[in-house]
Amino acid sequence: MKLQSLTINNYKSFQYPTKISFPSKGVDGKSIFLIGGMNGAGKTSLMEAVRICLFGTSAENIYRNINRKRKALGENDVSFEIVLEMDDLSEIVIQRSWTPVSTKSLKPRDLLEQLKIKKDGEQVPVQRKDVLVEFIESIIPPPITQFFFFDGEKIQDIASDDFSQVGLKSSLEAALGLEYINHLCKDVSSIKQESRNEFVEITDEDLDYKQSELIREQGIYDRKLEDRRVIKEDLQDFETQLLEMKKRFEATFNSKPETREMIRAQEKNKIQISTRLTQIESEMRKSCEKILPYGLLSRIYPEIKRQLELEHESTETEAIRENASELAKRIVRVVEEPEPIWEEKLSAEKLAELERRIYMLLNEDAENTPGKILNLSDRDAARVLNRIEDIEKFDIYSIERLIEEKKTLDRQLDDLERGNQVDFLNEREKDFFFKAQEEIEGCSNQIGRKNEQLRVLEENLIDLEKNINNLQIEIEQLNEKNSITKERNQFIRECEGIIRVLNQYIILLRKKKVLTLQEKTFEMYRRLSSRSDLIQGITIDSESYEIRITDRNGQNIRKAALSAGEKEVFAISLLWGLAQASQLKLPIIIDTPLSRLDSKHRDNIVSSYFPNAGDQVVILSTDTEIDSDYYIKLKPYLSGAGRLVFDQNQESTLFQEGFFWED
Repeated sequence: MKLQSLTINNYKSFQYPTKISFPSKGVDGKSIFLIGGMNGAGKTSLMEAVRICLFGTSAENIYRNINRKRKALGENDVSFEIVLEMDDLSEIVIQRSWTPVSTKSLKPRDLLEQLKIKKDGEQVPVQRKDVLVEFIESIIPPPITQFFFFDGEKIQDIASDDFSQVGLKSSLEAALGLEYINHLCKDVSSIKQESRNEFVEITDEDLDYKQSELIREQGIYDRKLEDRRVIKEDLQDFETQLLEMKKRFEATFNSKPETREMIRAQEKNKIQISTRLTQIESEMRKSCEKILPYGLLSRIYPEIKRQLELEHESTETEAIRENASELAKRIVRVVEEPEPIWEEKLSAEKLAELERRIYMLLNEDAENTPGKILNLSDRDAARVLNRIEDIEKFDIYSIERLIEEKKTLDRQLDDLERGNQVDFLNEREKDFFFKAQEEIEGCSNQIGRKNEQLRVLEENLIDLEKNINNLQIEIEQLNEKNSITKERNQFIRECEGIIRVLNQYIILLRKKKVLTLQEKTFEMYRRLSSRSDLIQGITIDSESYEIRITDRNGQNIRKAALSAGEKEVFAISLLWGLAQASQLKLPIIIDTPLSRLDSKHRDNIVSSYFPNAGDQVVILSTDTEIDSDYYIKLKPYLSGAGRLVFDQNQESTLFQEGFFWED
């Protein structure tokens, strides 16, 4: 894979769209593209742009780094584009941009990210961002880019004494792709665990237990069927016997046989009828004694009530008439006192005339007052009326109903008396009668018991049939689950086998890759180190990742004992070794790698590392790192060169062809 071009727009000092084209390595072996730039010109921004275009960043980071000048003008669109040439010579274009959805009071959340990918000029027909991200990460794994895109800070980090074995392990795992295999192992383990959790394991023993339960229930069912057959045969025999007994009884006594229950029922019925007859006679007697005589006079009750009302009114009239004189005087006094109700006061003669007329009015109906016949007091009159009301409530026809009921019960009692055959038999006949009745009754009882047994058996058979059907269904389901269990167990065993193989593969691959890493690291270290003649070898433990540097006498040299320059040389050698061990052909971008090295180590890196770092190497340098002498040394390996120029007036970075030392 090689970089063909990088375009940056409105990011930090790159105010306007700035495109940098990277020539591919030619047949003459030129692999280095040199980009110069003074401090603040945008070298670090260029490195950031590559990472952002490939793997994205937060909207807050984009918002903070929008070019200040264009941001002030309200121009907030930020975009990046990388064109890649793949190993199969296909072309991949990755475009990532942030566009504000609102122009007023811009905030980070207003920036809308868009990701587009083209392959050989055709838009990749996928709209989902996560799928596009996976596509990019499949061709450029993010964890290993730190070994291909790095700067002086990364070198310093690895060179420091704090760079632990854990850091080396994670770096190596990422470079070798072992982390993906570890993830694969974890995923297979998770799938295996989910397979165990998602179903209940059904074993052959579970099936055998259910089968034995079905056989047991089927045996009980078969025995119940045999019991039912025997009971039906017995029932049929008893019914035949009963029919023959009844025929003999009818032939002997010329009547149908009666069971003891029927006789007892008849006796009970006779007692009930006799008791009811006694009650009826008592009710009729009470009615005749208390109510009936008065009931015969019910026709004159209306006249009696009318006479009582008239006599009550007559008593009130007599009371008024007896007090007429006094009442007339009181009425006249009310007219005059306390004040006359008319203007002219009446004379004594007129008042006497008014009193006389009132008196005559109160006595005018005296001749029409009816005479008293009953002459009862108010209390006695009320008692008479209450008694009449009680008598009127009595239903005279209830006696008639009692008489009809008595006649019916008398007839029933006569029928029961006549139907008692035993009373007409002699002692010998009675013994035979009762014996025949007892045999018939016993046979009937047997039939009843057999019918009850048959009913219970039928219910048991229905329950057993349900249990058997349920067991058969359950066994069928268990068979399916047992089959699934075997498949799942086989799947789980296969997962365990895969995990085992992967773990073995990881161990073997790690050993092989660690061996390659230490060989490649030592190879580059011998080229770069000023003390290479004193170093016998570099070994890396494949388990602990402990790095041992040994001198020519076989003694260990602690990393902390190395000079600062030697540590950085070792870090660069390790980065090169990691890139070589990964076997990925990615472009290498190095930002200011020589700033902390002495001249001896700089000479070695320029002459030995840069030309061999990779198939495409982009070096970002100041004029003091790649000076005119180093530029002359690198020129045979240069596929091109340019420089980043920052315009103070425009506050913008421009890309120009040619390095510092070119005309």
